[in-house]
Amino acid sequence: MGLNLYHTLLFTGQFIITLSAAAQWLPVGTGGNAYSIETHNGALFAGNLGGAIQRSTDHGDTWTETNTGITAASNWCLSSAQGILFCGTQFGAAFRSTDDGTTWENIGLLGAARGFIEHNDTLYACQWYGGGVDYSTDGGATWQDTDTLIGANGFWPMISVNGDLLVGGQTGGVRRITHSTDVWTSSNTGLANTEVYSFTTVGDILFAGLGNGGGVYRSDDFGATWTASGLDGNIVYALHAMDTLLFAGTSNAGVFMSSDSGATWTAFNTGLNNLQVARLTSDGVYLYAGTLGGGVNRYGITTGVAEQRDRTIGISAYPVPCDGRLTTAIELDAASEITAQLLDAAGRVVAEQRTGVRPAGPHQLIWNLEAVAPGIYCCRVVAGTVHGSVRVLVE
Repeated sequence: MGLNLYHTLLFTGQFIITLSAAAQWLPVGTGGNAYSIETHNGALFAGNLGGAIQRSTDHGDTWTETNTGITAASNWCLSSAQGILFCGTQFGAAFRSTDDGTTWENIGLLGAARGFIEHNDTLYACQWYGGGVDYSTDGGATWQDTDTLIGANGFWPMISVNGDLLVGGQTGGVRRITHSTDVWTSSNTGLANTEVYSFTTVGDILFAGLGNGGGVYRSDDFGATWTASGLDGNIVYALHAMDTLLFAGTSNAGVFMSSDSGATWTAFNTGLNNLQVARLTSDGVYLYAGTLGGGVNRYGITTGVAEQRDRTIGISAYPVPCDGRLTTAIELDAASEITAQLLDAAGRVVAEQRTGVRPAGPHQLIWNLEAVAPGIYCCRVVAGTVHGSVRVLVE
């Protein structure tokens, strides 16, 4: 089943997420330059570069100013880490809130902090103007410098992956360390340029959004090497993953979505009031975009949670494990056409079968998987308006 913007079904173990294009993006809250949006302890926070931080507990329907203690109106980073909410400002100090944004505490001049993240029980902050990356072992009360990042500056994204901390720079590309006292090393092999603005992961696949028209790059070895993954010609300020759906926010073309781990992309902009997207996040109910000029926009996500045994289609697969020949057993409640796909851990379709209309009752699909690499797969089946999935182990 290919990408269908009118009804996209995403299977995740025993759960399914539905995105429907009958819905569309909706501006929520005040406009302006929403450089920073973050979900924290059940609330949504938005920071306007020239205004106050706002908090919403109803998915953006209403907002309350929550700026007590902030002494700079240039906030451009909100991050939730170690149960604490952090704010970085472009031209002033950084701040933290331990009471969900009610009050803020000045934690020092961190050189335009652009992000905070926890890695191996240590808190890190990256800085846009010359400060590199600092670390804290006391929740941000005090800070120490990591090793100097020679030849790199303008740090924005950070991600903790496979035991390493990766940081991206406006110059210098991707750098990595394992521990706070390590020397930073480069991880740029294969990148089109070394202007890196965003990271995310889909399973074990790491993605980076590049500047200077570089688009999206992916790494299947946790950043050791990179390959192009589409959207070339775009500056990709934001990346966000929801299970196996991948979203990219660009500097002037809005949001794109990929359901096949970056192999193909589709514009996802219906209703979006501004195509300059600086930040993407989600809270399980909505996908949010922070735009430069249009404030915060949201897109509705319908999450239906249902165990496989409660679905109106029954599926089983055997033998377990499978060594080349697999049988999928399907029980239809009504006559239907059947589409069955085998997906790898990255969400890529490695095998597919389609049938004509089959009558109600039991059916079997036989798979020859001798050419399929060993691993864990998902067999998903769509029959008319019903669906189901089952895990498959190939040896």
